[in-house]
Amino acid sequence: MVPEVLKNFTAHQSPKRILLYYPPNHRSVAIETICKTVKDAGHTILVLTLSPYGDIHKILKEMEIDSFTHTVNRKPSSLFFYKQSLFLIRFCRNKKIDTVWSHLQEANLIALLAAPFIKAGVFVFRHHDESSFYAQYGKLFGMARNRKEIYIDRFINRFAKKIVVLSAHVRNTMIQYEKCNPGKIIICPLIYDFSKYPVPDQAAVMEIRQRFNSTLLLIMVSRMIESKQHLVVFEVIKQLVSENLSIKLVVMDDGPLRKKLEDFVSENNLADYIFMPGFTPDIINYMKAADLLVHPSLTEASSNVVKEMGLLRKAVAVCEGVGDFDDYITGGENGYILEREDLKASIDKAIRFFYANPDTVTTFGENHYKKVLALFSNSKENKERYLQLI
Repeated sequence: MVPEVLKNFTAHQSPKRILLYYPPNHRSVAIETICKTVKDAGHTILVLTLSPYGDIHKILKEMEIDSFTHTVNRKPSSLFFYKQSLFLIRFCRNKKIDTVWSHLQEANLIALLAAPFIKAGVFVFRHHDESSFYAQYGKLFGMARNRKEIYIDRFINRFAKKIVVLSAHVRNTMIQYEKCNPGKIIICPLIYDFSKYPVPDQAAVMEIRQRFNSTLLLIMVSRMIESKQHLVVFEVIKQLVSENLSIKLVVMDDGPLRKKLEDFVSENNLADYIFMPGFTPDIINYMKAADLLVHPSLTEASSNVVKEMGLLRKAVAVCEGVGDFDDYITGGENGYILEREDLKASIDKAIRFFYANPDTVTTFGENHYKKVLALFSNSKENKERYLQLI
């Protein structure tokens, strides 16, 4: 079901000049799709990054969208934000910007520092959901959130007139844990031109499948940090293979917990069952080769990998009440819902379920594909969410 979105906004008919303000310079299908949507509707969209010229600028040039960069030494940070805000003020005035869409908290802070000195309206896009994680699990993991990040969130929540979030869950987090005024929060899920994603190489997919030959091939694609819960999954795999179940797990990406996870595999003789190739450029082939994505992450705003698995018609197991999963993952239909409060047992049940019911891997995958397209594709209905922001 599409979340309630933008009821109080109507799209302007006259062309507007939109600035998409964005820190990184790497490609983002979602950002590129938003830009093309605005351009195709007859508006002018410009992109300004805080990073040097990179891949996203090359793609935008091919799309005939003007992009710019402005880099400043990040230390001291106070001078960085001051110089960037001054540049943004001059940029908005010179380019006659009507609306700024800033993405990620760094750009959001700069945009709000500039806001009093420009005519353009500012919509800040929030892409994280840290407050709920630290409130619920901080003590459990012995972790405390960076105080600077807390202060930035508070500043943005206080001074932003409109905050765009990617899911109802993030909105609820901001209201419950950050006491943000709900009247300024707009739910607007990302949209994707899924045709821009790479197509799996079938020969490579078959080779991966043969290399990790098993009845059920699992995959994890997430940074190796505490909140992604790799170790809990490893403990479940240990138990299942001890029962002679034909199961293997491929773990993509990297992170600070890699050494700890490698030690667990070595100490428990799991080298023939758990594999960690890290982050590879052909990750799409590994995802296509797998039967099931196990994704017990405890914090998300909007997970790209879960959507990508849907695009590949693959089943997923995700935690309830995390990110935007509740908006499009339905247990027993297109995914398996993991219980955060009993995570290990829930992961165990999920894997056993798919192992005993192999037909559901295909059925859930097909249903997952349909749900992802319905909510996140660049359909006319979904694109309208962004045009209404204008």
